[in-house]
Amino acid sequence: MALRKPEREEDEQPKIGLTIYLLKPEMVTNFEKLKEGRTVLQLALPLDGEFVVFPPSANEPAWVDTVRSALKEPTALNTLNAQSPSGLLIVKREENTFIVSFGHAWQKLDDPWLEPDFGLRVALNSIPPNKIVEIRAEQVFANWHMASERAPRATFLHDFGVEFDRDLVATLNGIPSNTPILGDHLRSGTNLHIKTSFSKLGDILDKTATLFRSNAYKKRWPEIANVKTVRDPSVIEKLDQRLDSEFQSGEAKKKLVLFTPVHRQTENLDLAHSYAYGRLSSNPTSSPYLMVGSWLNYLESKEKIPSTSEAKETRIHFLDEAKEEIKNYRIYDCFGYELSYNARPHILSSGIWYEVNADFLERINKYVTSQIKEPPVTLPKWNKQEDESAYNIRCGNLASFLHFDCKNVMFGGGQSKFEFCDFLDTKTKTLFFAKNASKSSSMSHLVEQVRRTAELLFDPDQTYRDKLSDLFKAKHPTAERSWLKTRPKNWDWKLCLVSLDRAAEDLPFFAKCALWRLHKNLISRGHEVYFVSV
Repeated sequence: MALRKPEREEDEQPKIGLTIYLLKPEMVTNFEKLKEGRTVLQLALPLDGEFVVFPPSANEPAWVDTVRSALKEPTALNTLNAQSPSGLLIVKREENTFIVSFGHAWQKLDDPWLEPDFGLRVALNSIPPNKIVEIRAEQVFANWHMASERAPRATFLHDFGVEFDRDLVATLNGIPSNTPILGDHLRSGTNLHIKTSFSKLGDILDKTATLFRSNAYKKRWPEIANVKTVRDPSVIEKLDQRLDSEFQSGEAKKKLVLFTPVHRQTENLDLAHSYAYGRLSSNPTSSPYLMVGSWLNYLESKEKIPSTSEAKETRIHFLDEAKEEIKNYRIYDCFGYELSYNARPHILSSGIWYEVNADFLERINKYVTSQIKEPPVTLPKWNKQEDESAYNIRCGNLASFLHFDCKNVMFGGGQSKFEFCDFLDTKTKTLFFAKNASKSSSMSHLVEQVRRTAELLFDPDQTYRDKLSDLFKAKHPTAERSWLKTRPKNWDWKLCLVSLDRAAEDLPFFAKCALWRLHKNLISRGHEVYFVSV
């Protein structure tokens, strides 16, 4: 059989991986400085642009000398460079300036230059909700941690655990539809990674520009509009000023968290072994963890105080095991922070401010203030002096109440242990869970404790209840515990979240989201769930 002759010359070209960024229009001048002192080559028509060359590093990795020391002939191991040649392809298409990165050249890009959600917006407008392979999401209300889920094959959105009211989608991987020019698969974050024919680059870039500016994705992904990027420079400036005032008042130290801004790239930065602050020396002092305290200690050593401007000036270097730099960011780019501006919640994540949609804000506020009721028993008022433990003990000493705070049920493999509740009322059959919910993360802990108890106590498996019965016998030997011999009905025991001081309407917004989701989920399964501020 004769081989089919290619219909076009393009068909003969192998497909290559392309990692594409879009520069912010106002940052093109800043980016141009990167070319100073570099080899810059002009592109041939029809492409308008340049290629910036970055030569390989002359330094050897630290492990090379270690290996040489184990060889009979150490000199037989030739010089090994730590970095391969790399380059940035700059392509101008009408008002857009694109960067295509080759090798490790993406490390040269300063993140404020880039459109932060370029790749993600292209993906949302290209990938249908039933063709998703991987989602990485930042859970902004739960200690600002990242969650990543990958399916063995393209599948539906509802098969993943992402919650759009709670999570900022960081990267989205899947199979595009109706956009064959983008290839069979794409990965997206700040950048867009596709595999296609290089000869189509101009058309590819034009298509991505159109997709980036389209709002069509909101029809197939309506939930993702709950939180939107703040783009107005004047609003961003005011938000930074508000953050700075909270640094000065000391409030920011209580709420601030640091984390790896992984959604910036589709490349994996989770391999960082340590972190170094400030100017990078030949033998940097580093910390194994990315923590607020490390940054504050660094500032103190320099006789400086924490502020928004210092966070933008100070660099943090992500180092591998050999203390070679992987990438560096501004400290500001590693912030996770929540504040209110113009009566609306705003979130700072990976150097980007986000605003909660007004409709979503109204829906959550209305639910937590009108749909979640107080329990059928009055609890003592918190005196604002005692800690959670002391308050729980005081409640546990009331008539018909039992104290269980800090009493864990050992259950599951290894050292798994679960706190049953903080105290309970045998008369009204109500389990109470108390927390000073001044931060979204504190509310996250409270919600998680209630969720775990609901799952374990009412589970068909009897094992947990047997373990809990032993705890009852040890802690309260005269208390009635025969009800633990069989699975209780979901409505047999009420569940109540107790907030020390803060009412539901005064909780941080993402704490309200956590409460809203828990309440909806549990009452749909027949539980009675309450919330009270004391």
